[in-house]
Amino acid sequence: MTEQILIDAGRSLRGWSRIGQYLKCPQLFAYTNRIGLSLIPTGALQRGSLGHVIQAHQHAIWGCQQGGVWVDDVWHEDASVFLSPEEAGATWCSQNREREQYLEPMIQVFRRYMAKHPEPPGRILAVEYPITAVLGRSRGKWGLWVVDPTEVPRCTRSTTQTLRGFHGNVITPTPLNSPGHLDHGKPIMMTRRLDMAIQDRAKRVWIWDHKHQAMVQPNKSVGAYAIDGGFAAFRIMGKQVWPDEFAGLTLNLIQTRDPWRVARPTVPPTPHRDGHFAEILWRAEHGLAQLDMETTHWKWPKAMHETTCYGRYGACPATKLCSFGESAVEDEMLNHEI
Repeated sequence: MTEQILIDAGRSLRGWSRIGQYLKCPQLFAYTNRIGLSLIPTGALQRGSLGHVIQAHQHAIWGCQQGGVWVDDVWHEDASVFLSPEEAGATWCSQNREREQYLEPMIQVFRRYMAKHPEPPGRILAVEYPITAVLGRSRGKWGLWVVDPTEVPRCTRSTTQTLRGFHGNVITPTPLNSPGHLDHGKPIMMTRRLDMAIQDRAKRVWIWDHKHQAMVQPNKSVGAYAIDGGFAAFRIMGKQVWPDEFAGLTLNLIQTRDPWRVARPTVPPTPHRDGHFAEILWRAEHGLAQLDMETTHWKWPKAMHETTCYGRYGACPATKLCSFGESAVEDEMLNHEI
């Protein structure tokens, strides 16, 4: 029997979290993306990743049963090629050391979720689906344009003059203009991985994003994610991939503790910000490249603001690093897998 598939539910290669963190605090970006320190609390991150894997397998199986589904960048019609959701969770834990402690609680969360929502939320079109876009001109406009999946390897080459868009349109990239930087002359690229795309009964397409939370508070989540740049990218990309059917974004909020609540609010649009999102990305990439070339990674600009450095989850894990420098590095911050 052919080995069953474990779906990759990890982050995309050059997603919004990269630029979003840089815009929040360049120094925090340097700690994690240049020096290679691990500063994200592992418990919440691992529970969320495990939950995504389990959800991905259930929705991929449903998609196959509905006639076929894109999973990653491959079309599937045979549900038997995928591990069951619970088997997928166990396999993911066995491949990621010291994470088995999260398996049983997340399996219970999944079972309660399925008891409340035993049917697919619509026609499932794609699961963990990667989309790549570049800054450039197409159809007489400059902006962020989705490329044909077969063109993605060419997005990393400085010799690329044109790219084929998702629907055959020609894109002329406006590459990074930072002489001396490793990426000078290469297209400025952004990637996103859709948790899921569905089509509802009215034939409208929605991008879904799964969030496993200790406490589901839809009103707060909607406001926070509406302004998140990653959701702007989802919306810009979704409108290009499904130009006639795209309706918007939905949060699938899953509470991980009693009373095991689920909420599915839509994310309101942010047309003003979306309208100059490409400019924000252009400036951020050039600012980042300039810092790469002009100063040590320990001396990048720091936010130095009380609500940024002490946010809703408490103090930023890098506060001691900003105060005392390299002498404050602790062993648990060292990413031994790098």
